[in-house]
Amino acid sequence: MKDPWNPINEELREWAFDADALWPTQDFDLAVGELYLSEIILELASDDSCPKQRFFVRCAYLIVGDAVRTDYKTESKDDVEVFLEKAEKTGNTFLLKFVEHSKDLIQKPSKFDYDQWCDGGLANAQFKS
Repeated sequence: MKDPWNPINEELREWAFDADALWPTQDFDLAVGELYLSEIILELASDDSCPKQRFFVRCAYLIVGDAVRTDYKTESKDDVEVFLEKAEKTGNTFLLKFVEHSKDLIQKPSKFDYDQWCDGGLANAQFKS
């Protein structure tokens, strides 16, 4: 990956399907968890054959959690709602649960928990056997 802090879709796709590849840099989820990458995040988070599906679900949670945590200073509420609509349209089980959690958080921001939303807690819980 040329610049892990500014990845492009092709690099993310290649990394996502290499089951043995480690995170290219510490806090890589912070680099990827941005709405400008929403299309590729949703593509890979909804692909059950993607070895790094969990990572991309985690990035989706990070986007919404950070937006709510900052009272929509990082991303507008409208943009977050559009992101959730797109996630819901995938029909993917993990993303449908993410949308459910996100709508609940938007209605009750006091329920925000950093570890759950921004450090992978909710995403990881979905992938437990």
